[in-house]
Amino acid sequence: MKKKFLVVVDNSKELKNAIHFAAQRAKNTNGSLSMLYVIDHAINAQWSKVEHLIEQEETSEAKKVCRSWAQKIKENFGIETEVILKLGKRDDEIIKVLTEDSDIRFLVLATSEEGENPGPIIKSLLSSKMKDLSIPVVLVPGSMSEKDIDSIV
Repeated sequence: MKKKFLVVVDNSKELKNAIHFAAQRAKNTNGSLSMLYVIDHAINAQWSKVEHLIEQEETSEAKKVCRSWAQKIKENFGIETEVILKLGKRDDEIIKVLTEDSDIRFLVLATSEEGENPGPIIKSLLSSKMKDLSIPVVLVPGSMSEKDIDSIV
């Protein structure tokens, strides 16, 4: 069974470190890489048609972002990437994906470059959802260079 690495995709600048680490580890261990993009419900919309339109636009943007990363991963590491899109609360959807896919062996996240705050995903997962995690969480410092990452994987 292949080791599968899961990276949660968002718009943070440190995401590149999580993807670089996970892709390099997947390549080096003959594993695979999955990217999860969670789209928030448009709960502020007053009408369901507006809510649906907002969610469609966000889904379209999520697909575009994930396609771009998948292409970069294919070009730089020579591996295919599974893209998972979910609609809901990010923490809950991460836990659901980890529960549903027993092939996922590692959750790879990158910390924020700003000292005190590790980042919203890490902060919420490690505070309220830690008991629900069933796999190791790899935290890649956002301040690391690709060269530094390559030297440890």
